[in-house]
Amino acid sequence: MNKRENIYSLKGFSKVFKFTLIQTFKNKGYIVSFVLFVVIMTIMGPLQYFMSKTSEDTASKVLNTDFKESSIEKVYVYNETPFAMELSDFETYKEEDADFELQTTDKGIKIDNVEIIDKNENSFESRDEWLGKKDMIIYIHMDEESVEASGVRSDDSDVDSGDMVDITNFVLDYYDKVRLASTSADSQDIIKISTGVDADGVISEDDYYAEQNKTISGDKYFTYIMGFSVIVMMIVSLSNSFIIASVTEEKQSKLVESLLVSVRPMALLMGKIFGMMSYVLSILICGFIGSRISDFVLKDVMKVSEKMYSGSGLNFSLFKDFGPGGLIILLVALVLGYLTFAILGGIMGSACVKTEDIQNATGSVLTIVMAGYMGAMFLGMMDHNILNVVISLVPPFSYFSAPIMFVTGRISLGVLLGTFALQIVFVILLMRLCAKTYRNLILSDSSTPKFMTIIKSARV
Repeated sequence: MNKRENIYSLKGFSKVFKFTLIQTFKNKGYIVSFVLFVVIMTIMGPLQYFMSKTSEDTASKVLNTDFKESSIEKVYVYNETPFAMELSDFETYKEEDADFELQTTDKGIKIDNVEIIDKNENSFESRDEWLGKKDMIIYIHMDEESVEASGVRSDDSDVDSGDMVDITNFVLDYYDKVRLASTSADSQDIIKISTGVDADGVISEDDYYAEQNKTISGDKYFTYIMGFSVIVMMIVSLSNSFIIASVTEEKQSKLVESLLVSVRPMALLMGKIFGMMSYVLSILICGFIGSRISDFVLKDVMKVSEKMYSGSGLNFSLFKDFGPGGLIILLVALVLGYLTFAILGGIMGSACVKTEDIQNATGSVLTIVMAGYMGAMFLGMMDHNILNVVISLVPPFSYFSAPIMFVTGRISLGVLLGTFALQIVFVILLMRLCAKTYRNLILSDSSTPKFMTIIKSARV
């Protein structure tokens, strides 16, 4: 080894970069991973749509009664309220969903020998004396607070109890519309009363102050922090497993010994890191394109509502939601996060001796990644001012939370710049550690050293 060698030299970087990228796309395992990811991202939208459609159809069958399949032939309405229910528009109202005949009656009946209907002093009869097996009565009456409807059938009736309940509610709904129409309420008022209160336009106090301060709050903020955290975790997790496995494979095949003859150690790792980054980015880009194509087919060709498949693909919309400045900040944060965990993964991979060691090295890095991811998610959702600053400054949480905290108005520019400064310092320290230990680690056949042992071995 040349003692004058610059351990930070990137001589041979381009060769390693090209070699890593080519070898990656020649590896059957990486090709399968690439294809599977792109296919999954492409079919995720249609899959979610068909699942939603199936669930909707199932719910519709459960909640909506098909009256054509009902055994009921005649429905008598005994209206005891002061509001007359005209049946002139009922055929239009029920359209073709109901085959039963509806008519009003004043005939008094007894139910369980109790006289519950007494109108115009008609004589009472048992319901079994005049109700057919496929007939029923809907008894509409008023209590102190509301209008109620009760369904009645004969003891030997063929009428299904579920159909009886559904038709009773169906007729009561028609009664309510008729009753409202008899008042001074216009058609728009009736629609509003019938559909309930629409709270979509209601602004909460928190949302109001958030708007005044130009921040983003509530579910939208949670969506942003979750979306960005998932993207960071996905990129870091994919690249780290590939980098560690690749470094270990080259070490076991002794290929790295040949490479080190013409390539500096730092260039060897950085070329591999950026080669793998290109591979991961190509996966994400192709997956994103595939998801956009499937979205186009669903939305513009099949005319499917976006609610049926929204959020199904890889969603990079947050990168354009904050303008050019926000885009730059999010990309800088992604690059710093990737470099940090990629260099750490490369160092851990260089310390692996056996294939079994790959799992331990990958697990160690992913433990840190998951800690940052989960912490950023749960602590970020607490949305406390002091806590927001803390998790924006402290690694590994800052890689997942700081940029979103800034673009949504939760931390200042000074805090963000301080975060980036700390992350850059951390990357530089890892690069120095790599430069001082990588050659010895990757040429060593000794047992896998722990991370603290690696740090101690980096002596000036």
